[in-house]
Amino acid sequence: MNNLTFQEKSHWASLASMVVVYSLYYINVIPPVDGNMESPHIWQFFKYMGLLVVVVATGHVFILIKSKQEPEDERQKMIEMKADRVSAYILHIGIVVAMWVPGNFWIIHTLTIIAVLTDVANKIQQLRLFNRGY
Repeated sequence: MNNLTFQEKSHWASLASMVVVYSLYYINVIPPVDGNMESPHIWQFFKYMGLLVVVVATGHVFILIKSKQEPEDERQKMIEMKADRVSAYILHIGIVVAMWVPGNFWIIHTLTIIAVLTDVANKIQQLRLFNRGY
């Protein structure tokens, strides 16, 4: 981890945080009884999103303390653009899939799952490109 750039460490921290927090959320919230989003589900969602913000912020503060932040260079911008292109396909397909899901609970959670998968795919693609030395 010492030879990684600040951006790579940041991506690893975000990726790990998202996987852990969203896994906990989906384990605790799915499946609903009647397929509709109710008040307890909404508060549980906000509770886990708050946890995600705290975990990501803590991870980034820790990374900032341990390593210096470098300015973003042209290579990192190209890596972000390539990763965005790949993850955009997942997002578009997921939105189409969400239109066919019945019940507001499942529509909302299909969209959140797709958003998480899009971001995870984006982070993984960026880490792969950083590793390749693109």
